[in-house]
Amino acid sequence: MDKTEIIIKEIHYWKENKLLPDTYCDFLLALYTEGNHFEETTASSANSKTGTNIIWTSAVFVLLLISALVTYFTELSFVLQTVTSGFLLLASILVTAFLLVRKGKFQMPLVITFIQLLITSLSFVEFVTEGNSFWIATTVVTNCLLWISIGGFLRIYYLLISGIIASLIFGVTLFI
Repeated sequence: MDKTEIIIKEIHYWKENKLLPDTYCDFLLALYTEGNHFEETTASSANSKTGTNIIWTSAVFVLLLISALVTYFTELSFVLQTVTSGFLLLASILVTAFLLVRKGKFQMPLVITFIQLLITSLSFVEFVTEGNSFWIATTVVTNCLLWISIGGFLRIYYLLISGIIASLIFGVTLFI
């Protein structure tokens, strides 16, 4: 391996790990590869990253479906349903955190995780409180506040807006 190949690999590493801005890395890659090698490597890495993101998003969606099936369509005991839904929720949170740290597309897994959290928490609170509307309402408001806070923290505006709209709709239904 000659010096140029080592430098090109190092520049790719800098770009992937955001050590330098993309424009600087693009310039350096164009300079060292004389404009030839750059398009091929970015296209192949973009395709592999997209495929990986689709696989992880699909996995989280399958976890949501299994959780909904376990919660609403089985005759399992409540403890077994809760434990299963809890493990599936934990797996969904871990996949979302993995994609977030890896700088992948984590938005869809995050939304699916929040839906799964809402389903799991509502079924748990409904069973424990025997359908007490106050505690169910508190659970819905807590989930909405979580959506708002995470949406504001990560600057995901659709999550922030959906939390606000859900809170407003819930507030309106209290007065009707």
